[in-house]
Amino acid sequence: MLGRFLEVALLTDDPGADWSALQRLGFTAAATGDAWAYPYGVAACEGLAIGLHAAGEEPLSVVFVRPDVAALERELGARFLEVEHARLGSDVFNELGLREPGGILLRVVEARTFSPPPQPPARTALGRFLALSLPCEDLAAARGFWERLEMNTQAGSAPWESIAVQDLPIAYHGSGEHAAPLLLFDGAEALDDAALRAAGAVIARPLPALRTRPHRMLRGIAGLAALLLD
Repeated sequence: MLGRFLEVALLTDDPGADWSALQRLGFTAAATGDAWAYPYGVAACEGLAIGLHAAGEEPLSVVFVRPDVAALERELGARFLEVEHARLGSDVFNELGLREPGGILLRVVEARTFSPPPQPPARTALGRFLALSLPCEDLAAARGFWERLEMNTQAGSAPWESIAVQDLPIAYHGSGEHAAPLLLFDGAEALDDAALRAAGAVIARPLPALRTRPHRMLRGIAGLAALLLD
């Protein structure tokens, strides 16, 4: 219903510097269009595109793309899902936004804002991308939200109790496990710590909630944290 996943959009003071840092970590650049009237860059790997925005109100949002955004507004209303904002019309770039249960803004735009690279890398210095994991106090509420959007979910237990949204690179973890969104990677395929630091990554303290599970935490991935599951 929301369309195809487009990007994880991050608000940053210096899109160019973060864009270069992601490329040092093994992401590849994508060619951007002129949809946004401010500096904007995209770096991608298989399954993930990170959009770096110089303007906006949300530090992080998840962006989808589909035609006829006006019809989507009506469909969401029929399912009693609140649209937080909408910009619709023949003379504007159509988009709307709604919140998922954990409070993250989901944005839907009418057209792609970048061209995906023809061969995004299957792995980066961080390993193979698994999912963007969002915090939520009530996983059942998250499951119900996506089911109302005609998306199936699947329960999981690795590395903690979680749910995954099928056909999307989105998962959920309890906000008591970690209060912020995380990029999950297969850390067994990642570079060692010294090589990660050389590529510009910042190694952070392990998560107390995963003290029995080998993992590495990274900070500063364009302002977002990454969890490498070893």
